Amino acid sequence: MKDIWLGAITMGSVTMSGEIFFTIPTENPQRIIFFVGEGIVMLIIYFSLTAIIDKIKKKNS
Repeated sequence: MKDIWLGAITMGSVTMSGEIFFTIPTENPQRIIFFVGEGIVMLIIYFSLTAIIDKIKKKNS
């Protein structure tokens, strides 16, 4: 589980730093909404995958 968490932190930090340095300076409000939406989608995917993996681990124990 630590590997998944480390991968999620790495993916999130790389995505956020790219969005902050390349997207937000354009001062386009739609880009900022896209950035926030992208973060929310990444969190939903991460939590759903974590729940599925935990369910499989409990079933195999």
